[in-house]
Amino acid sequence: MEQKYTALQYAQMSGGHPIEEEKTSPTFGFIGELNESKMFRTRQQLESSDIRKNLDFAFLNLLTLHTMYQDYNTAPQAQAYAKRTLQAGGGQFKNYKTNGTDLYQALHAISTGKGMVSDKSAIQAGKIQLPELKIRQYLTQMAAGREIIGPQNFFMQLERGMDIQNSNYRSVRRIVSNWKGSDTAQRGLASTRLLQYYRTNAIKSELYPTFQKMTRNNGLEIKNVRNAERGPNRLKRAAFRTVAGATAFAGGFAAGRAFGRSLV
Repeated sequence: MEQKYTALQYAQMSGGHPIEEEKTSPTFGFIGELNESKMFRTRQQLESSDIRKNLDFAFLNLLTLHTMYQDYNTAPQAQAYAKRTLQAGGGQFKNYKTNGTDLYQALHAISTGKGMVSDKSAIQAGKIQLPELKIRQYLTQMAAGREIIGPQNFFMQLERGMDIQNSNYRSVRRIVSNWKGSDTAQRGLASTRLLQYYRTNAIKSELYPTFQKMTRNNGLEIKNVRNAERGPNRLKRAAFRTVAGATAFAGGFAAGRAFGRSLV
């Protein structure tokens, strides 16, 4: 008899992942393993989370970690987080670990083909080429307290491998990956955009409290701008001129102006 596969199983085959049998819910298995991760409290929650959301979270989480590592006051926390992320899986992301960080759990779900909860997400999974070796090398440098070599190339590869299509997230990447070469206005724009993401989509993230404190201490958050995660709103022209002008040179004038427009 001809073997039939689901869309999820076809995506797993095309992505080089092992084919998983369809799971049935155990009678008393609603809790599953309890994770230390604040974003993904149980294994069931992790495996049922959408892969597109996991990709965006992991991408922005790594960008957040990078900004924290560049700041004298939060660099130790970033270093410790990178070390915890690597230790959970021994430098790998294939095995499920209850002691994994938010970042580890997201990378685990992505690298093992979890989160394909619909035909749409299964198609998305087929477009992913996660640069696991590059991620390990990046985290290893941070965990050892060394200077990050080639952050702009790394984050560009990460963006492509994770199939990041959101233009605002890509603009954040351009600023953050060149954090040392960015001015205060550009850093403020990227920080504000990251804060908006966490407050809307990942308020429980482990990095959010420390990152929020860092932006507050450095006066980086731009006030009275709309949340770009929540769709269009009225434009405040004075704020637009300030924000768009500050970002005109971040990734090109047109890209910077468009990024500034998204926030006001």
